[in-house]
Amino acid sequence: MSLVSFPENFTPDIALADAFLRNAAAHLDGADWAADLGRHNAALHAIAIAIELLLKSHLLRTATDDCWNRRHIGHDLGKAALYAERAGLGLPPRLHSVIAQLHPHFQRGGFQRDPSRSWPSGFSLDARHIARRLAQTLTEHERRANDARCS
Repeated sequence: MSLVSFPENFTPDIALADAFLRNAAAHLDGADWAADLGRHNAALHAIAIAIELLLKSHLLRTATDDCWNRRHIGHDLGKAALYAERAGLGLPPRLHSVIAQLHPHFQRGGFQRDPSRSWPSGFSLDARHIARRLAQTLTEHERRANDARCS
């Protein structure tokens, strides 16, 4: 997968990054609700959206703007993860593995077209834990960045 350089002129979009974080948290809560009802396909769809929002939130704070993300990442979870890593975000172990399983289905709209798809046993729970760890990692990263700015 080829990656392009980040934009040379960049202004952080904190308001949009914060909105993405709030939206991601809502999707993770929805994933919990869906999984509790045994609707693992719906839970995994919410998790895929949350992962995309979390990764792009980091990029909006550190390296890109929304137009750049739309042009160079779109809904490609793998690219979003690689760009977020390049922008200094340490990703949770196994996030790339979750993305590898979710992304092909997410990219071709399979969550809407194939709502009865079955997933490996326990995958929904594992994916939720990893996505929540990503959210926690992002929060910790932002806290450290704020502390550094205030020092």
